[in-house]
Amino acid sequence: MPRTPAHAKFRGWAIAPLVALPAIALHDLFDCVGISGNDAWLATAASLALLCAIVQLAGSALENRPDHADERTFEFQLADLCRRDGLLAVQVDPDADVKAYLPNGSLVLIRCGPTDHEAHPRDLHDFIGAAHHDHRADIPVFVTPHGFTTEARRFAEYHGIVLLDRPRLWQWQQGYGLTTLVGTTH
Repeated sequence: MPRTPAHAKFRGWAIAPLVALPAIALHDLFDCVGISGNDAWLATAASLALLCAIVQLAGSALENRPDHADERTFEFQLADLCRRDGLLAVQVDPDADVKAYLPNGSLVLIRCGPTDHEAHPRDLHDFIGAAHHDHRADIPVFVTPHGFTTEARRFAEYHGIVLLDRPRLWQWQQGYGLTTLVGTTH
């Protein structure tokens, strides 16, 4: 389920009790060691700010790991990006991962590649069969966070597969349209 502003707002309120309890406990701890009054609250606030910064850093480090999302979640994220870019009839397809149509009617087929190594030609081989023969895709796109071997790039160029590696995927997530990336990857 995609996150909405309402979800984010609820998450903010849900975390308030989780922050209040440690704040009270820290205040009491500082009071026990002789720091009291406003100084105890200032020390508590500083401790909580440091704790929040550590949690934020740990969370962003986990999010930036290539395997932070399981494959199915990643497919749905790509489908959401397609919808954001105005593609039509977007669906997560077991054969191709994501299937969508450009407004001009061109079929875009997206396959999520390996998440633990660079993609090799053998990773692209099965996809090209499904893309061209089974689905008659106009634009086959292969996505992997770990990049592509030189042989895979040659294979993709020969067979007309658009390759999206981590930098291109990041650009797509930042708002570059898929059609822009498709036009710049050949």
